Amino acid sequence: MEGADDIYRACSLQRGGSSLWTNNVSDAFSKSSRDEDDEEALKWAALERLPTFNRLQKGLLATSKGANEIYIQKLGFHERKGLLERLIDVSEEDNENFLKKLKSRIERVGIDLPTIEVRFEHLNIKAEAHAGSRALPSMINFCVDFAEGLFNYLHIIPSKKKQFSILEDVSGIIKPSRMTLLLGPPSSGKTTLLLALAGKLDPNLKFSGGVTYNGHGMNEFVPQRSAAYISQYDTHLGEMTVRETLAFAARCQGVGNRYEMLAELSRREKEASIKPDPDIDVFMKAIATEGQETSVMTDYIIKILGLEVCADIIVGNEMVRGISGGQRKRVTTGEMLVGPAKALFMDEISTGLDSSTTYQIVNSLKHSIHILNGTAVISLLQPAPETYDLFDDIILLSDGRIVKGVADFLQEITSRKDQQQYWMRKDEPYSFVTVEEFVEAFQSFHVGCRIGDALSTPFEKSQSHPAALKTRKYGIGKTELLKACFSREWLLMKRNSFVYFFKLTQLTVMSVIAMTLFLRTEMHKNSVSEGGVYSGALFYSLALMMFIGMPEISMTIGKFLSHSYRQLSGWALTYYVIGYDPDAGRFFKQYLLLAAVSLMASGLFRFIGGLGRSMIVANTFGSFALLILFALGGFVLSHDDIKKWWVWGYWISPLMYGQNAMVVNEFLGKSWSHVLPNSIEPLGIEVLKSRGFATDANWYWIGVGALGGFTILFNICYTLALAFLNPFRKSQAVISKDSESIKPGVTGRATPLSNRGSKHRDDTESISEANNQKQKGMILPFEPHSITFDDIKYSVDMPQEMKNQGILEDKLELLKGVSGAFRPGVLTALMGVSGAGKTTLMDVLAGRKTGGYIEGNITISGHPKKQETFARISGYCEQNDIHSPHVTVYESLLYSAWLRLPPEVDAETRKMFIEEVMELVELNPLRQALVGLPGVSGLSTEQRKRLTIAVELVANPSIIFMDEPTSVVCTIHQPSIDIFESFDELFLMKRGGQEIYVGPLGQHSSQLIKYFEGIDGVDEIRDGYNPATWMLEVTSLGHEASLGIDFASAYRNSELYRRNKGTYSGIKHPCSWFKGTSSFLRIAIALIFGTMFWNLGSKTKRKQDLFNAMGSMYAAIIFLGIQNSSSVQPVVAVERTVFYREKAAGLYSSMPYALAQILIELPYIFTQSLVYGVIVYAMIGFEWTAAKFLWYLFFMFFTLLYFTFYGMMTVAATPNQHIASIVSSAFYSVWNLFSGFIIPRPRIPVWWRWYAWICPVSWTLYGLVSSQFGDIKENLDTGETVEDFVRNYFGFKHELLGVAAAAVVGFATLFGLTFIMSIKFFNFQRR
Repeated sequence: MEGADDIYRACSLQRGGSSLWTNNVSDAFSKSSRDEDDEEALKWAALERLPTFNRLQKGLLATSKGANEIYIQKLGFHERKGLLERLIDVSEEDNENFLKKLKSRIERVGIDLPTIEVRFEHLNIKAEAHAGSRALPSMINFCVDFAEGLFNYLHIIPSKKKQFSILEDVSGIIKPSRMTLLLGPPSSGKTTLLLALAGKLDPNLKFSGGVTYNGHGMNEFVPQRSAAYISQYDTHLGEMTVRETLAFAARCQGVGNRYEMLAELSRREKEASIKPDPDIDVFMKAIATEGQETSVMTDYIIKILGLEVCADIIVGNEMVRGISGGQRKRVTTGEMLVGPAKALFMDEISTGLDSSTTYQIVNSLKHSIHILNGTAVISLLQPAPETYDLFDDIILLSDGRIVKGVADFLQEITSRKDQQQYWMRKDEPYSFVTVEEFVEAFQSFHVGCRIGDALSTPFEKSQSHPAALKTRKYGIGKTELLKACFSREWLLMKRNSFVYFFKLTQLTVMSVIAMTLFLRTEMHKNSVSEGGVYSGALFYSLALMMFIGMPEISMTIGKFLSHSYRQLSGWALTYYVIGYDPDAGRFFKQYLLLAAVSLMASGLFRFIGGLGRSMIVANTFGSFALLILFALGGFVLSHDDIKKWWVWGYWISPLMYGQNAMVVNEFLGKSWSHVLPNSIEPLGIEVLKSRGFATDANWYWIGVGALGGFTILFNICYTLALAFLNPFRKSQAVISKDSESIKPGVTGRATPLSNRGSKHRDDTESISEANNQKQKGMILPFEPHSITFDDIKYSVDMPQEMKNQGILEDKLELLKGVSGAFRPGVLTALMGVSGAGKTTLMDVLAGRKTGGYIEGNITISGHPKKQETFARISGYCEQNDIHSPHVTVYESLLYSAWLRLPPEVDAETRKMFIEEVMELVELNPLRQALVGLPGVSGLSTEQRKRLTIAVELVANPSIIFMDEPTSVVCTIHQPSIDIFESFDELFLMKRGGQEIYVGPLGQHSSQLIKYFEGIDGVDEIRDGYNPATWMLEVTSLGHEASLGIDFASAYRNSELYRRNKGTYSGIKHPCSWFKGTSSFLRIAIALIFGTMFWNLGSKTKRKQDLFNAMGSMYAAIIFLGIQNSSSVQPVVAVERTVFYREKAAGLYSSMPYALAQILIELPYIFTQSLVYGVIVYAMIGFEWTAAKFLWYLFFMFFTLLYFTFYGMMTVAATPNQHIASIVSSAFYSVWNLFSGFIIPRPRIPVWWRWYAWICPVSWTLYGLVSSQFGDIKENLDTGETVEDFVRNYFGFKHELLGVAAAAVVGFATLFGLTFIMSIKFFNFQRR
């Protein structure tokens, strides 16, 4: 459908002859918009003579020296910028004319643009959810859910989940070339409807009805490419700039049918001798050219969305300073607009944007939709009247039904709380009009009837433009997708260069350690036991490759492959220094084998990451995979001692093939071919047989081939996991037990129109009584305070990306001498366009900035501000809704109130106050809902915002800052008239961080209007116009430039400013304020260990028996410990972000928080140790004495404890979880090497023996082995007693058991204290 030029030939209207194409032609196309000269005409004539393909690769670009021929692919940044400046100087004014020129050029030669008509009929979407506390992820609920799911699948019992409707019998038509506004209160089903229309609905939802595009069902084309859904969640890579983010999106989405359309357009123009405007021609050729790293389309969208000011600044995230929230929302919108999709479904794109910017963006979209025949459904929250007027059609949803004025009225008219104000029958008492009645009224209204009639006539498929719907899954070829992804990964590697330098340094250090530990002058080849040390060194080489691959779980796709060979080159240096067989062929064969293991490990951990889909789950199963691979690899437990029920695991372990190939390559070499006295076989064969390894030389190539096969298999499985597995959970509905009988979104009682007689009076009285009760409320006493700030300046170091653009200054000033005061009893609105510095000012005043340079004075009730005490009397609702994801809504509020309310507020009063706040922000139905992670699980965006507000309100603050609480109750960015005029004063800022109006609003905003209309050149406000929108429009940078006015200077020279300065100095006030799943895994690991090492603990006849028993201890220590450490890291990383917010809010200090984190782990780890210890101790068959059993539990408990504390410590001491994972894995490798299992302590060279004494794992192994075997007097088959062998070979002395116990306690204490100190002194949040 997409690849042929004749699409446009076949589908164009038959308009007669070429005369139809040349009549009524705009001057812009009949000749250049600039004066043509002979040279330009000759150049154009030369272009016209080229074949179509070549003609589309070149264009004429205007420069200061005239028009030059250029290659479209080689357009530079400055050339693209100049082109757009000529085409669209001011986007608000020039974009419409520009789009009309584009369309005129296309239509004049008889080409029709593709259109899409979307129809949806009788849509019913239902979801299932547990009610109340049954929805919480507790251990009991997990077990019950698992059992229920199994029985449901077998049809033994019905599902216990409650079913409710999200959308109910929804029908409609979305016409092309029309703007459709989707309105509705929170939780009305807007997002679900948009997802259904875009073909991105969660498959777990129950769906009935139909959605068609031009009469085609969703299975007849690829809806994800034919339409674009713009999410309300802003999910981006924080390390990339705005331009890089949009350029990558444009590159991946391709150009659609633009190239085919342009080829046909160029052919027809050539036939008709039409010369287009050169700039328009270059633009259209540029947006039709695939494979560009940065395109004109990207620059165009950046200009239209007003992102030029931040185009080269990184997007950032909650930990890294980047662009503002409003700018981030525009980036989310731009990611889809840069693509060729003809149908747009946009979900709450105005969040965080001021009303003026929202108007400009929607107006630009309107021009595009109307002129280029697009299709758009846009969901907005409380759009301003002028924005509302831009739309052609409206869909009003309430309780999942279409009920079909202005936006505020339409949303409030179906609300139980707001409907009464619109009651018109003054002679009758008010009674609630239900949604069902509105639905019936709409369906009987002529508009509803017309839609029904239209739907009854099917869309004629033959009328659909062949290029309208896409049938290819991707916008560009697989090779181009690979190039784009590789280019982005390379960029991210450079941005995260520390990670790779650290990993390279890690391997270099490990190489040096291994070389000096297994130094050839200390390594001999005269006995089987010495051969065992060599096999330990080989095993460690393989183990290191596996451990280096483990951080792949938390890293981005493809990064490991690009540097694995560079890492191996460092490890290759160890070959001759250690003293392996001095044969060049065997050296290269070992290198090849290590590379194969490295790639296999990379593929394995990528697959586990793709399968796990969550850091906690993936890390848990990653450790589990390491355990199985190592335990069954042939070294920890020899092949001869593997139980018959586990032999299958031996044969499918990739590490077994790597281990056998490794030892065969080494021990069949010449240096191991000599025969010892009293032996008939070469020493190498004896070493191999002693540990149960293969002795056939063919095993090397068998191992290499098997590892290659496993690498391919794991990468295929990883690809399939990405393709077919969805995230574990998404934002989910929560049903309150108190409202199970009530439909979602509906509360209270309603009386249908047909039954409004005798019950009117009772209903009215009950409603009035309820309202009176609510108005009484509950108020906790607090002392009012004022905050005054004078000449506040805030600057940051100039971003490197901006320096690269030629900016010479060292600092970027974000606030430029801002002054103001917020007084008790006065509600102040802080407003300004997106990027004006509103959040920055709030952060500075609230004391939340962690970097940058702050100047100026801030006083509280006349006293200098001290952050430690100020945090106790203030609240700050941040723009980012940061909450602990693992607690419920009620628990979040209880926790905040408990820590922030004064101690004299008793528990009962505290609970009553929480209930009052929950009622105020309508959180009661969500009481038992788990908060979850944004965009992943738990609460929706608007529910999360309400929780943010409630968390601060329950603290009963004297001063409260709310940064864009707009998504829910009111909007400071784009307030409706009623909301705007509910404020007492206004603090208005312009882009650049300067105030331009600070003062009272006045009745109906009279004083604000009077001030700005008093400035020469400012247009008067139109009747009925929103003062907030008018104010932002007349003070915009474009309006400033056209009037030649600096509003900041005008304010500073005004009488209002002088009056305010006098007021600030006089404000004082008497001040008194300065006075589950993981537990199952442990049981599974215990059972696996028990069955692997079944009854081996009771065998003490051979040295190999002791090696096997020690192997069980070693494997348990390493892998259970690493699993504990790695699984706690993502939890601590998430909670640390919450900690930064809560600490800044004055909930607690660092020490109690960190100590609580330490103490809460103790009972869990004790239970874990007890469960594991009892199972494993009994199954392995260690000696059943109280002392030995308790010693075993003791060492397991403190070992798991110090591993857990170590994982917590690495997160607390590093900027993010990825770096923590890499740092910790480096030490796992060193601890593994010096544990005493790979190389016994007495065999360690003296210059490294000191580290064996400070290695935590070596002390654990010391304690476990010496407590179990250090006092056994029985003889081995060699005649040596077990006690002597343990003492002589391993260096473990039973009498030093107490020292080992003290050491493991000491390490747990050390790591715990380091975690506490790191939490106290390190702050990696950048604001």
